[in-house]
Amino acid sequence: MTQTEKRIIDAVDEQKEDLIAFFRQLIQCRSITGQEQEVAARLMDGLRERGMTDVELVERTPGRPNVVAYYRGAEDGPTCTFNGHLDVLPPQDEKEWPHPPFAGDIADGNLYGRGTVDMKSGTFSSFFAGLILNRLQIPIRGKVVFTGVCDELVCGKDGILYLLEKGYIKKEHSDDFGLNCEPTGLREMDMATKGVYRVDVEVIGKGAFNARPYLGISAIDKAAKFIQAVQELNEQISTDPSYTHPLLAPRSVQVAMIHGGEASNLVPDRVKMTVTRRMHPGETEEACYADYQRIIDRLHQEDPEFRAEIHPWAGFRPPVEVPLDTPVVAAVRRAQKLVAGTDLILTGSEGGTDASHVVFQTGIPMPVYGPGDHNLLGTVNECVPLEDFLNAIKIYALTVYYMLGLEQA
Repeated sequence: MTQTEKRIIDAVDEQKEDLIAFFRQLIQCRSITGQEQEVAARLMDGLRERGMTDVELVERTPGRPNVVAYYRGAEDGPTCTFNGHLDVLPPQDEKEWPHPPFAGDIADGNLYGRGTVDMKSGTFSSFFAGLILNRLQIPIRGKVVFTGVCDELVCGKDGILYLLEKGYIKKEHSDDFGLNCEPTGLREMDMATKGVYRVDVEVIGKGAFNARPYLGISAIDKAAKFIQAVQELNEQISTDPSYTHPLLAPRSVQVAMIHGGEASNLVPDRVKMTVTRRMHPGETEEACYADYQRIIDRLHQEDPEFRAEIHPWAGFRPPVEVPLDTPVVAAVRRAQKLVAGTDLILTGSEGGTDASHVVFQTGIPMPVYGPGDHNLLGTVNECVPLEDFLNAIKIYALTVYYMLGLEQA
């Protein structure tokens, strides 16, 4: 172990009580999407109180905060960008929680609460790695950018998309890199991510009193034909042997929501369905849209009374992949082995993350790697082991040192 490695690890251990207390305060913020103001303010205040003053609040829409902090080196060089989100899922029925979702309870070595896994442990351990680097004044080239964004859980425009639009995240150096801190258990690193493309398909019928259904056209009956066609499309794309990916499960498409009818004594005149597509790298929005349009055209040809319109959602998450030999992989592998004694596993992600936007728009390689068991995401038992939280701080700080450090011994 080098002297700098020891300094980083020892600093986290020496400050662990304060880091855990700060983490608990942030878990106690009820930062459901759209309510991120308190957690952003507490994060900024806590960072500044602990000496990390190069921090700013960035907003497209007032009250929708993004926190951006910096650790700058003495020499020119690449930028390392950490990314995480501030917003959390609603807790649903709080009576079902063994520990109140925003109490920040600690039991059996775990910190419990909504957002501990998705993804406050990852987001804040990256910012806390910045605290350690800043306190120790580890000499680096280039700079480190820490981002905590709003809006991630609804694929909104006020979070990562705004930071990209305004150039807070951009590629300026050929060796720029990043890490998205979504939960992978500090064992896996997601090198490929499925895309998420959603559209609303509105089937248009003709209303009538349902005692005389022959005077109307049931949009629900017509929608059933579309649903069957989507099921057939799913079978086709999920079993296509010519379109597979070594790190990802098969592609899929599903009618995920359906709304139709207004009264039990009316022929339903409209049905709206939300169709969710999980895509592999190389697929495009345009190709997915074309699949749905072909279904509509075919059904109309078979049944002239079938009419439907496609309305794509905003917030498309593109499918992306990062080269397996991206240098940050070796740095994280080295740090994880030193801190946790475990080996890094390269894999792919079924769900979308904000890393997809960064990779797609800038070309910056940003794998996904962070603390927390993704199987607990969205459950009433959501929690993170405090050891993993502290290890993440160490691993992130060491990764910066390995990639950008001026003194390597």
